[in-house]
Amino acid sequence: MVSRIGFMQGDLMERADKRGRGFLTDCWREEFSVAQKVGFELIEWRIGEEPILMNPVMSTTGRDQMRRLSGECGICIPSLSADFMMQFPFYMVTGREHRARLDLLGAVIEACAEIEIKLLVMPLTNGWQQLSSREAVALRSGLDRLAPLLEACGVVLSLESDLDPRCLVSLIEPYPADRFGITYTVGCRPSIRADAHQDLAACGNRIVNVRLKDWNLDVDRASPSRQRTSLADALNQLKRAGYRGDLILQSAPGNSRAAVLAQYGAMAATWWSFGRSDHLSLAPGMVEASESRQQLAHTR
Repeated sequence: MVSRIGFMQGDLMERADKRGRGFLTDCWREEFSVAQKVGFELIEWRIGEEPILMNPVMSTTGRDQMRRLSGECGICIPSLSADFMMQFPFYMVTGREHRARLDLLGAVIEACAEIEIKLLVMPLTNGWQQLSSREAVALRSGLDRLAPLLEACGVVLSLESDLDPRCLVSLIEPYPADRFGITYTVGCRPSIRADAHQDLAACGNRIVNVRLKDWNLDVDRASPSRQRTSLADALNQLKRAGYRGDLILQSAPGNSRAAVLAQYGAMAATWWSFGRSDHLSLAPGMVEASESRQQLAHTR
């Protein structure tokens, strides 16, 4: 089985402003047609630091437009990343502000249910191990409060962090596996280490989402500032561990982003299918980077 390969909303569009992959107010609609042209069938939506209620997923009109474009372009939206939680984590404040931020996250969960998004990714600021004891208690208390809403809405909350995934497992262990999971990141951090099989075995079925992040297509070596893992090896280990969920591509700001992501997606699909880094044929529906650039040029 080949897992579905998608991308983070905003990553297909050329850099619009200094925010890089920020919420692209004026071109999120265009991104559906761009995704269709380069062969993607899946978007992970996102809510960033922009005014949250302006995001189309938070309004009836916006959701209606998203449904229409999704149907017209044949692109599904199975997940949403609550990136705003990195700026406004509910577990780092107290009192009225704590309740307000939890209420906002609750409203996002309800919006997900309205548009049938089944997976909500919540990044953890600074990582679980670096939280103070008070913050850790506040985080667990917030998860306790969200649990009934997640069950009622049929949404899974997936925690994402740069930490050892076994730490995340210990955090969500008291909660039901059908409502709380882990987003596992491969790429710009050493997620896959020598003992990766132990990490993945410890996670069991709690990994519900995988991100392939900032992969360098031009060189297969560590960059000066970031240790990069072998994409083929990482996918092979995930596949052996039984993962069958979505693979979400993320890219750094740059030019020809749609073309680069199309090539990246083809590589990931091939390696997932064959488990070999020397097997570089394209996945069905994906196009070569050069061909993708030509297609996009003709549509502008």
